[in-house]
Amino acid sequence: MEQLIDQLYKNEGKNYIFPFLWMRGEEDVVIREEIDRIYQCGIRALCVEARPHPDFVGPGWWHDLDIVMEEAKKRNMRVWVLDDAHFPTGYANGFIKEKYPNRKKTYINYNLVDVLGAQSEVTIHITPMLKPKNSWLDLDKKIDMEEQKNNILISVVATRIVKDGIIKESDAIDLTHHVADGFMTCSLPEGAWRLFVVYETKTDGGNPTYINMIDEESVHTQIEAVYQPHYERYKEDFGHTFAGFFSDEPQFGNTTGFNFDESIGRKEMPLPWSEEAMMMVRNAFGSNWRVYLPYLWVNTEEMNRCVTTRYTYMDIITRLYEKNFSGQLGQWCEEHGVEYIGHVIEDNNQHSRLGSGAGHFFRALKGQHMSGIDVIGGQITFGGAGIERDGIFKGDGEFYHYSLGKLGSSYGHLDPKKQGRTMCELFGAYGWKLGVRDMRYILDHLIVRGINHLVPHAFSMREYPDMDCPPHFYAKGYNPQFKHFSYLMHYANRLCHIFNGGTHFAPVAILYHGESEWTGNYMKMQKPARTLTENQIDFDFVPIDILNDLESYNGSLEKDKLKINGESFACLVIPYSQYITKELAAFIRDAIDLEIIFVDDRPENISNELDQDEVKVFLEATERCKVVPLEDLANELRTLDIYDINLKKPFKDLTYYHYFKENNIYMFQNESAHETFSGDIELSIEEPAVIYQALDNKFEKINVKKDNGKSMIHLELKPYESCVVFEKVEELPKLSNYVPMSTKLAACKQQNDLSAQWNYSLVKNKEYPNFNEIRTMETLVPVSKEHPTFAGIIKYEKSFKLDEVPEQGLLAFEYIYEAADLWINDQYVGRKICPPYVFEIADYVKKGRNTIRLEVATTLDRDQFNQPSPPFILNHNPIDPTGMFGRVTLYR
Repeated sequence: MEQLIDQLYKNEGKNYIFPFLWMRGEEDVVIREEIDRIYQCGIRALCVEARPHPDFVGPGWWHDLDIVMEEAKKRNMRVWVLDDAHFPTGYANGFIKEKYPNRKKTYINYNLVDVLGAQSEVTIHITPMLKPKNSWLDLDKKIDMEEQKNNILISVVATRIVKDGIIKESDAIDLTHHVADGFMTCSLPEGAWRLFVVYETKTDGGNPTYINMIDEESVHTQIEAVYQPHYERYKEDFGHTFAGFFSDEPQFGNTTGFNFDESIGRKEMPLPWSEEAMMMVRNAFGSNWRVYLPYLWVNTEEMNRCVTTRYTYMDIITRLYEKNFSGQLGQWCEEHGVEYIGHVIEDNNQHSRLGSGAGHFFRALKGQHMSGIDVIGGQITFGGAGIERDGIFKGDGEFYHYSLGKLGSSYGHLDPKKQGRTMCELFGAYGWKLGVRDMRYILDHLIVRGINHLVPHAFSMREYPDMDCPPHFYAKGYNPQFKHFSYLMHYANRLCHIFNGGTHFAPVAILYHGESEWTGNYMKMQKPARTLTENQIDFDFVPIDILNDLESYNGSLEKDKLKINGESFACLVIPYSQYITKELAAFIRDAIDLEIIFVDDRPENISNELDQDEVKVFLEATERCKVVPLEDLANELRTLDIYDINLKKPFKDLTYYHYFKENNIYMFQNESAHETFSGDIELSIEEPAVIYQALDNKFEKINVKKDNGKSMIHLELKPYESCVVFEKVEELPKLSNYVPMSTKLAACKQQNDLSAQWNYSLVKNKEYPNFNEIRTMETLVPVSKEHPTFAGIIKYEKSFKLDEVPEQGLLAFEYIYEAADLWINDQYVGRKICPPYVFEIADYVKKGRNTIRLEVATTLDRDQFNQPSPPFILNHNPIDPTGMFGRVTLYR
């Protein structure tokens, strides 16, 4: 532990940050300068992204990437490459369109015709039913009629209509063999019948220039187009300077756009298909496989075979995605000495859906060497815990705040291949409003949930203002907060260094809900996740695949514990699911001593078993498990002694992370926007203990009290604050004792109000430090009242007198927007990038006249009023004031 702390003191930890560097064919000197700016931030890696580049994987690209590699080698940096000409991954640098049109995405789709009141045989013209219906409303749509001629009939199935489009499973008839020369003639029993014509197509779904994620040969196009050429040019650097490849938002892509509602059986849509998928469907369903295909889209009266069909189909295509896409790319990278990382679209629960999703979060990332997510576009927002987002899409705030970070880190914790590592792409598309203040909050939010590798989005070399998904951290020198961003990145690296190479501790496993969504009514996993988070009971999300294959994940059932890759869970929590798999039921049956809790209710049926006698046996295994209402879940777990820490006074916005690395380490964050946490925390910790304020790189001794044999510490965290606590820390230089800020302020006997009579001056960041004319503020108000479009650095100056040098001195600023550097008597005191803006200045003041200089760096948000309007608006946000205002108080 002492070695780790010494590394933190000296900023000698490893690098865990690799921001996007957007490549668009810039001049050599521009590329070299931007890499130097990245290096100035304490960052020792980067990920190049064609955004787009005019000559990706061509001579121009190699010229520019050679410069990147050269600059990286000079600085001992590493280089990742985003693996396509543009996001999302799967375009294969245009090879599908230009070289392999036969490898484009394939789907199955259907048409239907109703046969009502037929008295004798009927004839249906099948040929025109092998493509979507269209009308005058589609005249402007581009339709590949030539490709449509290649559509292939798969099945014609007749089903009896019950009511309102619901069909009957027991009466389904396969009529495919009646089709001849494009027509189908048959006789049907009396009644109302619906005929489903299912066909294979390459035209009905998403982007026709993209690879088919569930076809091995099609996915190999990605390797041929991007991976192999990079290996051929940089093979000597592979595994050294060249770190690996990053896939960005690969997806099934069977629909266009980002509707986030492509859940099987809940939306009309073409479905992913391939030759291998068809063979697996046939093997799973047997000789009558064609009869069951309509159930992929339409509900049945019985909902037996229908549920099994949907589950089996989703199980097949997500395993093919795992094998043919993620697995194939990951294996290629392993064979060539580099790593494969990235993320899929998780937004709004899309992680278990089709369309822009990949169907199953864990399977989609199986081949990667790190787990990965992204947090962009306002998904995590200070003060917005659990609140629905309203932008160009409705956003599930409960998912973003209580599940997204944990979803990523859970896979990093549980999969040995990922070595405890989870990457997050963050900050992009929040707009110029996002500055280091809220970046710090987002960063802490992610790290306290187990994220430990970061891909900040982005360094852009385009002339300011680049309207592509800001903020941009350097912005060609215009960003007033660039040096503060550098400060934040040093902080981020220190935190990530702490939380790598050890083991996460959590008492609860929550079952991943993906398979439940494919089949029936279900509770989203964020519901129990929120309850546990607000009651300081930590957890990981665990998929059925891991429970069904514990050995591959260094796992086992040992008495009353579920052990997976070094973690030990005392309870499995299963969110309500109308159907569960027989594999989960078998796990429940075998996990005799493990506490298993169903939230709200037990399952009604088995999703992948039709034999009702077998179903009954499987469901009997669930009878021993408790059923606990969601609102009682946290209390039940505490009653069962299944928790890690305990607050003496409830505070729902305190989050924590327990990590073991030689000894116990805890991180705490106050996620409230308004309330201060001040209280005792009961936890597993031994003396001597220290508290680490990582932003200031400062250690202090913290008192560990004993109460009935249990250890307890007292913490105070204001909004935006976090800290790390280490146990059993010996042989450190003499440390001061931790004293909460409120206690320090209360101990001060005098207060001086310094709120009036400040001089101020302004400067754009590019012109710093050449401030313009000095103005005077009698009463502090936001600078934005007088200069509503100014963005840059605001210098405040004032003098004050002291009759004597105080033993202690705290200078507190009520409101600053948003990064501040302070000088007292021309001596640099320090930097604050977020509240609370309180500086300890006792060592800098003197008897007599003292001077204060405070420089406040704004975001670039208000400068956008001076710029052309952006081409699109993702959302609307309030505009923050700028500068310093409110009370300024010297406590002494």
